[in-house]
Amino acid sequence: MERAPAPLTARERVLVIRLGAVGDVLRALPALHLIRRSYPEAHLAWIVEDRALDLLVDHPDLDQVIRFPRAGLRAAARRPARLPAALIGFGRELRRHGFTVSIDAQGSFKSALIGMLSGARRRVGFAPGHCREASFLLTNEWVRPPSPWLNRVEKNLLLAESLGAAGDEVSVVLPEREAEGREADRLLKGLAPSGEPVIVLSPGTSLRQRYKRWPAEHFARLARLVSGALGVVPLVVWGPGEERLAAAVVEGSAGSARLAPAAGLRPLAAVLRRAAGFVGADTGPMHLAWAVGCPVVALFGPTDPRLNAPLGEGHEVLRGGVTMASIAPETVLDAVGRILARPAAGLRPAPPRLPRPHPGAAGPAVFR
Repeated sequence: MERAPAPLTARERVLVIRLGAVGDVLRALPALHLIRRSYPEAHLAWIVEDRALDLLVDHPDLDQVIRFPRAGLRAAARRPARLPAALIGFGRELRRHGFTVSIDAQGSFKSALIGMLSGARRRVGFAPGHCREASFLLTNEWVRPPSPWLNRVEKNLLLAESLGAAGDEVSVVLPEREAEGREADRLLKGLAPSGEPVIVLSPGTSLRQRYKRWPAEHFARLARLVSGALGVVPLVVWGPGEERLAAAVVEGSAGSARLAPAAGLRPLAAVLRRAAGFVGADTGPMHLAWAVGCPVVALFGPTDPRLNAPLGEGHEVLRGGVTMASIAPETVLDAVGRILARPAAGLRPAPPRLPRPHPGAAGPAVFR
């Protein structure tokens, strides 16, 4: 029988479960902030995989960050006789923290199992039809979104609201460390000594999601176009395993683009805060650009912009046909031009506000 969540109590011990990927973790941050603001005395913990761990370490809305032992559990799974002991040990460690509520923002069997292993009496997740792998069987309080086409940020906010958290804006809290800001300033000053706008280009995706990639030759042509027509400096960023792809874009740009140095997520966030815009597919860097208030040109192919587009105003969303290659560089050039033509106040509201006039209708984000 379906049971709706009840409000949290003041001193609840809450475990948020959103393991990855980077973009998914970022889009759960507004829900976290809503809970923190509504329940300042609650103990809030988050369990996360290594890929997004650095985004959450020292986060002001969290009391605790737990690293999910992916490697150890995967190694145990290769020898099935060892897996039960590994899961029991993992569960014992989770239960040591005394969690009373788990919030499954992932909606998979693995995330729901973590909630059960945590020992939390209340396990909040999404109702059947709004989660995967029958994860609803392991949760005992269900949130039923009004539509399957909600933006992921809005869907996560429903989890917070179902627990009594209330607010009229979307807030993305992702603080910048002083050293990260200094390094970003140094990098951009070297790229654009006269203060030219810098546009960040992100050609990579995970190997598993190569279908999201816009062709490297299209990125190279775009770099030539924006440099010549708009007078901007294109900076090509890359993640693990993507350096050759990024270098191919720079080489194909005939000197228009610059290759960014190797950097983690937080240094990249600092660069994006200072950039005039971002161009990339539905990936972690695109969601990171949105999360820090950088205007985004989002390139979509098979994934649905209704679910995954950057939330709020000031962004451009382009969708191809059968393949990503059908988005022409000239079309992206026009979108970049529209971003650059907007008044500075429209690009960087201080702080930008996205009001939520009614529950479930998320507006512009507040970036911090």
